Amino acid sequence: MRSLIDIGVYPFVVPFVPIVGTPLAQQAPPSSELMFELYQTIGAKLKQANLLSADMKAGCAKCGACSALSSFED
Repeated sequence: MRSLIDIGVYPFVVPFVPIVGTPLAQQAPPSSELMFELYQTIGAKLKQANLLSADMKAGCAKCGACSALSSFED
């Protein structure tokens, strides 16, 4: 994550959702505690680098619908 942010890449992080019929269908999704911890860490680094979702022009980081990451950029 740090390497990506350092070169200007917004690391759009979404929770894993198992899909029936795929090799990872039986894999459990991450806990909400783990995702909260990840979002806190990544959000703080994004803010420090001034690389914010609100400044994105397009794509997943701009939309943000699949992730709560933008809520942690404060």
